[in-house]
Amino acid sequence: MASAIRPRGAALGCVLAVGLGVGSAQAQQRLAEQCPLIVPAETTAVQPKRILPSQVAGKNAMGCLSPSDAIYGPDGCPVKMCGQTSGAFALPGNKP
Repeated sequence: MASAIRPRGAALGCVLAVGLGVGSAQAQQRLAEQCPLIVPAETTAVQPKRILPSQVAGKNAMGCLSPSDAIYGPDGCPVKMCGQTSGAFALPGNKP
Protein backbone atom coordinates (compact mmCIF):
# COMPACT_ATOMS: atom_id res chain seq x y z
CA MET A 1 0.00 0.00 0.00
CA ALA A 2 2.92 2.35 0.63
CA SER A 3 3.95 2.07 -3.04
CA ALA A 4 0.44 3.12 -4.09
CA ILE A 5 0.66 6.23 -1.92
CA ARG A 6 4.05 7.39 -3.27
CA PRO A 7 2.91 7.96 -6.85
CA ARG A 8 -0.03 9.97 -5.62
CA GLY A 9 2.25 12.03 -3.40
CA ALA A 10 4.70 12.51 -6.24
CA ALA A 11 1.90 13.52 -8.58
CA LEU A 12 0.53 15.90 -5.97
CA GLY A 13 3.98 17.42 -5.54
CA CYS A 14 4.21 18.03 -9.28
CA VAL A 15 0.79 19.66 -9.33
CA LEU A 16 1.73 21.88 -6.40
CA ALA A 17 5.03 22.86 -8.03
CA VAL A 18 3.28 23.76 -11.26
CA GLY A 19 0.64 25.68 -9.33
CA LEU A 20 3.27 27.61 -7.41
CA GLY A 21 5.07 28.47 -10.63
CA VAL A 22 1.90 29.93 -12.09
CA GLY A 23 1.19 31.84 -8.90
CA SER A 24 4.70 33.28 -8.91
CA ALA A 25 4.32 34.44 -12.50
CA GLN A 26 1.00 36.10 -11.65
CA ALA A 27 2.51 37.75 -8.57
CA GLN A 28 5.43 39.08 -10.63
CA GLN A 29 3.00 40.46 -13.21
CA ARG A 30 1.00 42.20 -10.48
CA LEU A 31 4.21 43.73 -9.08
CA ALA A 32 5.19 44.98 -12.55
CA GLU A 33 1.78 46.67 -12.89
CA GLN A 34 2.03 48.51 -9.57
CA CYS A 35 2.62 52.23 -9.42
CA PRO A 36 5.80 53.61 -7.89
CA LEU A 37 5.45 54.71 -4.28
CA ILE A 38 4.95 58.44 -3.77
CA VAL A 39 4.83 58.05 0.01
CA PRO A 40 7.57 56.78 2.34
CA ALA A 41 7.87 52.97 2.31
CA GLU A 42 6.77 52.75 5.96
CA THR A 43 3.46 54.47 5.15
CA THR A 44 2.30 52.45 2.14
CA ALA A 45 -1.20 52.24 3.63
CA VAL A 46 -1.74 55.89 2.61
CA GLN A 47 -0.48 55.41 -0.97
CA PRO A 48 -3.25 56.65 -3.30
CA LYS A 49 -4.77 53.90 -5.44
CA ARG A 50 -4.29 53.64 -9.18
CA ILE A 51 -7.21 54.79 -11.33
CA LEU A 52 -8.14 53.97 -14.89
CA PRO A 53 -6.25 56.06 -17.46
CA SER A 54 -9.62 57.18 -18.85
CA GLN A 55 -10.43 58.73 -15.44
CA VAL A 56 -7.23 60.79 -15.10
CA ALA A 57 -8.35 63.96 -16.92
CA GLY A 58 -11.58 64.21 -14.93
CA LYS A 59 -9.90 63.47 -11.60
CA ASN A 60 -7.09 65.97 -12.16
CA ALA A 61 -9.62 68.60 -13.33
CA MET A 62 -11.38 68.32 -9.94
CA GLY A 63 -8.13 69.20 -8.20
CA CYS A 64 -7.18 68.05 -4.74
CA LEU A 65 -10.13 67.01 -2.63
CA SER A 66 -8.08 66.39 0.52
CA PRO A 67 -4.48 66.55 1.71
CA SER A 68 -4.14 62.80 1.13
CA ASP A 69 -5.39 63.05 -2.47
CA ALA A 70 -3.00 62.97 -5.42
CA ILE A 71 -2.38 64.28 -8.90
CA TYR A 72 -2.36 61.42 -11.42
CA GLY A 73 -0.21 60.68 -14.46
CA PRO A 74 -1.56 59.53 -17.84
CA ASP A 75 -1.13 55.84 -16.88
CA GLY A 76 -3.44 56.23 -13.86
CA CYS A 77 -0.64 56.17 -11.29
CA PRO A 78 -0.50 58.88 -8.64
CA VAL A 79 2.54 61.09 -9.28
CA LYS A 80 2.32 63.70 -6.51
CA MET A 81 0.55 63.94 -3.17
CA CYS A 82 -1.58 67.06 -2.79
CA GLY A 83 -0.18 68.03 0.60
CA GLN A 84 -1.46 69.54 3.82
CA THR A 85 -2.76 72.81 2.35
CA SER A 86 -4.60 71.27 -0.61
CA GLY A 87 -8.30 70.68 -0.30
CA ALA A 88 -8.24 71.58 3.37
CA PHE A 89 -10.29 74.38 4.87
CA ALA A 90 -11.26 75.44 8.37
CA LEU A 91 -14.75 74.58 9.52
CA PRO A 92 -16.78 77.32 11.21
CA GLY A 93 -16.43 77.30 14.98
CA ASN A 94 -13.13 75.38 14.98
CA LYS A 95 -10.19 77.22 16.49
CA PRO A 96 -6.66 76.20 15.52
